[in-house]
Amino acid sequence: MPERIDTPIQARAVIEADGAAVVGGIHTEEQALDFASKVLGDKLVRLGRQFEASMRNHEREAAVVDAQPVDGRGRKRSFGKPGERMTAHNDGFAFGDYAPDYLFLWCKRPAVSGGDSFLIDAWKLSELLAADPATADLAEFCRSVDIDHSEPNFPQGTYSPIVRTVASGRVQARYHPYLVPVPGSTRPEDAAMIERWSDTVLHVRDNGPMFRAAAGDMICLDNYRLLHGRDGYTDPARELYSIWGWTTDAVAVPAKQLDIVVPDLAALAG
Repeated sequence: MPERIDTPIQARAVIEADGAAVVGGIHTEEQALDFASKVLGDKLVRLGRQFEASMRNHEREAAVVDAQPVDGRGRKRSFGKPGERMTAHNDGFAFGDYAPDYLFLWCKRPAVSGGDSFLIDAWKLSELLAADPATADLAEFCRSVDIDHSEPNFPQGTYSPIVRTVASGRVQARYHPYLVPVPGSTRPEDAAMIERWSDTVLHVRDNGPMFRAAAGDMICLDNYRLLHGRDGYTDPARELYSIWGWTTDAVAVPAKQLDIVVPDLAALAG
């Protein structure tokens, strides 16, 4: 469960230690952006609202994604349904190295019921796997074997392990439902290892705690280290905003606003 804090300085310290913090009393998008910018401080490079997480917006975007074809490896994109528990993920996974290193989830209005949030410290999870002889091989795979992190039909052109330490010294541990071995892999065990990682994340998601974000709460995350998601909901008035932040610690910073519906990977570097 994330610690509640009051100031950007407190948030920065708690995020560095635990990966996440929650602040209340944020009543406008301008306040959310101002608080987020102060959390990131002198390291801030780029910050902005990425998307509105609401039922009306989901319906528009999901219709476009549903029309996208199955890719050559049999994968099909889906934004899921609001009434279903969300897949654990790091935001921006479609963009590979250009994914934001920080994430701020501002709750303007919670659902009357449902929609509770969950967080998974994927880095700590990998450490626990490494400490257990029964799963140490999975941790080693996650740390040492390059895989394909792309979404269906949007190849990134680069490959890397699930868990890594980036050039800035920050740790990164990733999951989303489209992970596959690198194209042309001659390692038949890689697909099974990815499936084990997926099963592990799913188990933690479904057996760990959830918490409710109230109106005006903002969840502040290390998007490299933590996975997140929410439980299903049916209230059409629920409204939450995803704010993405890049700092000087980020592997790469995009040249323009990103599009999660139809990712333009060729334009990332400008």
